[in-house]
Amino acid sequence: MLKNDYLMRVTGYVMKSKLKIVFWLCMVLTATACENDEQQSGKQETSGQSIPITVTTAVSQDLEVWESSVGQLEAKSSPIIAAEVGGRIIAVSADMGQEVIEGQVLAEIDPEDFRLARKLAEADIKRLQSLKRAQSLQVKRLSALVRKKSANQSALDEAEAQFGALQAQLIAARVRLQQAERNIARTRITSPVSGKVDERRISAGDYVKVGTPLFHITTLNRLRVRLPFPESMGELLRVGLPVRLSTPVVPGSQVAGEITDIRPEITRSNRAINVIIDLDNPGDWEPGASVSGAVQVELHKGAVIVPEASVVRRPAGTVVYVITDGKAVQRAVQTGLRRDGQVEILSGLEAGERVAVDGAGFLTDDVVVEIKDS
Repeated sequence: MLKNDYLMRVTGYVMKSKLKIVFWLCMVLTATACENDEQQSGKQETSGQSIPITVTTAVSQDLEVWESSVGQLEAKSSPIIAAEVGGRIIAVSADMGQEVIEGQVLAEIDPEDFRLARKLAEADIKRLQSLKRAQSLQVKRLSALVRKKSANQSALDEAEAQFGALQAQLIAARVRLQQAERNIARTRITSPVSGKVDERRISAGDYVKVGTPLFHITTLNRLRVRLPFPESMGELLRVGLPVRLSTPVVPGSQVAGEITDIRPEITRSNRAINVIIDLDNPGDWEPGASVSGAVQVELHKGAVIVPEASVVRRPAGTVVYVITDGKAVQRAVQTGLRRDGQVEILSGLEAGERVAVDGAGFLTDDVVVEIKDS
């Protein structure tokens, strides 16, 4: 009795569970059918509607490709001025950081020894000139006596030889005078260029020898820029390419130039190519400062340009949608450079054609569109 009662309870529970499962299955199937009906209904309602988009016109313009680098400003000429004569420094008239002009006196070496040498050379010249005049008269007298057979030819020859020796000694004395005057001029140490004194290595009272470095002058009127680029760009870089330069020393100042030289410095520790740009100082640029430079490595003249949003991917490839008679016509294109949100179209589109921009990704071929203000 108890066993039958238990079996009846179990059977009733199983039947209730089956009924619940069947009920939920029916509910799910009903909801799915309703959703499909709504989707079909929505498609039927929207199939005749236009898609809102914005449009632009493909333009033709020169497309420039610039590669940037940060380098350093250098002086085109930076001579080290050394002593050309030995002596003691008696005056220094230029200091570090001072701007100087070509020919300006920087320091002076005591010229007294060279002045004495000049006086000695002058005295020697006067002595030799007197001896030369006397010897000239002796030669004339002997020549007359030889013609009269009153003197030997050998005496005349000896007199002429002595005259020649005096002439040579006089020339040597004049050279010594020129050398003394040249040394006196060299005691005044002048700047060979206009620029700024970067270093002063002497003080008044110092004794210097020939070749002793005295000053380091950096020219300001002519500058050199070194811009390092990776070796992978070697094929793109060449002499004559346009360059735009700027330096933080003078904010807002930009200078145009061109590559004057390319110097590869590819070693085990360095994989760089140095681009050299020589230029006139635009005014306040300082050697030693950093400089930002951009080199125009490519120029595509008359390139057809459209916004990046106009170019979309489709199974047919890369396409744009040309707007014709209120419809979007799919056009396969070949793209080139991408710069600043713009894409170069190499083929498949002409300048002046109108293409979709915003909403282009939702278009299909020959779909009706509604043009909105951008």
